[in-house]
Amino acid sequence: MGKITAIKPQRKNKNRFNVYIDNSFAFGVHEDVLILHNLTVGKELSTDYINEVILAEEQSKAKNCALRLLSYRARSEYEIRNRLDQKGYERDIIEETVRFLKKNNYIDDYAFAKALVNDELNLKQSGEGLIRQKLFQKGISKEIIQKVLDEILDEEKSLAACINLAEKKLNSTYRDDAPKDQMRKIVAFLQRRGYPYSMIKKVVLPL
Repeated sequence: MGKITAIKPQRKNKNRFNVYIDNSFAFGVHEDVLILHNLTVGKELSTDYINEVILAEEQSKAKNCALRLLSYRARSEYEIRNRLDQKGYERDIIEETVRFLKKNNYIDDYAFAKALVNDELNLKQSGEGLIRQKLFQKGISKEIIQKVLDEILDEEKSLAACINLAEKKLNSTYRDDAPKDQMRKIVAFLQRRGYPYSMIKKVVLPL
């Protein structure tokens, strides 16, 4: 057992507090943890209760870390798990954090995938292959990838984007190349952008 003899706000973060037990520093906690566990000067704490508070503080840190990451940009579940793991959080802490984020709609792989696909199609004119690769790298499941692509991909629009990219390259970067080199380079470029060869053939032959 030990008694809380002082609770002092931290100088660099007024939302965090240092807790002293029997006149010695014991641990630091966020204000939410302080209130939730009713930590007040004079309160007697058992070793088990102290461990419970420290675990709650670790959980609070993980949640705040995840929310901070999401404040910069949307992320997939895989990205959140990976970053928390890199920061050294235990598996149970990560699992609880992910549950919290899902419950409050902070992460949603389906919505994340739809937004990424729309950006790739509308802003970058990427082909299906490259889009699949990027979704896979973000840890999106095959089922969600297929569902989103089935909903959003339009072959006519993809063909139009493919033609547009080819014409831009032909009129700029490859303008002074020999015709044979132009075709070879355009095919390679469109393949890197994720377009299937069956579509590229339709684009290259008329050029």
